[in-house]
Amino acid sequence: MIASIAMFNTYSGNYEDSPEVVELKGAFLCTAEDIVSSYLGFDPKQQEHTDVVASGSGSRRLYLRARNITSVEALTVGTAAVDTSLVAPCDDHIRFLDHATKFPVGEDNIRLSYTAGWEIGQMPAVIVVSILRIATLMLSETGGNIGLTGKSFADNSRTFVNYSNYRKYLQPLDSLRILGF
Repeated sequence: MIASIAMFNTYSGNYEDSPEVVELKGAFLCTAEDIVSSYLGFDPKQQEHTDVVASGSGSRRLYLRARNITSVEALTVGTAAVDTSLVAPCDDHIRFLDHATKFPVGEDNIRLSYTAGWEIGQMPAVIVVSILRIATLMLSETGGNIGLTGKSFADNSRTFVNYSNYRKYLQPLDSLRILGF
């Protein structure tokens, strides 16, 4: 998990630690992580992507469905293996170092293996906080407050907040999203 139970306890202010509650908190964190990953369009945890098939666009850049690409282990264009020292990993793409070399236009004509994502300890704070916010909203739904909660004020007025739409909590992640493909 990207966010730990201890982080969740601190963020939510709920330190209840019975086995059932810890299991429920873990489920909230996993679900929130899935929501964030789905919104981003990629899993932000560092992992190896092997035998990924991609389509060339005729440019020296090849965009991939990942962020923080750190290395390219294997690259084949058509049927020819390419020396991986000829390409540089960038945030969301790889590119040929030589300005003249390009990935040929074609559908599913490139196969590669690469490493991308962040180690848990290096995860961008905006991702961690978004997971914690959504998991805390799920925690607030327990006890019958499903999707809606209210707050009373001194003048006897009351306001309600709908928590079932996470868009407002995902919006800070927009700069990391991968929309194309």
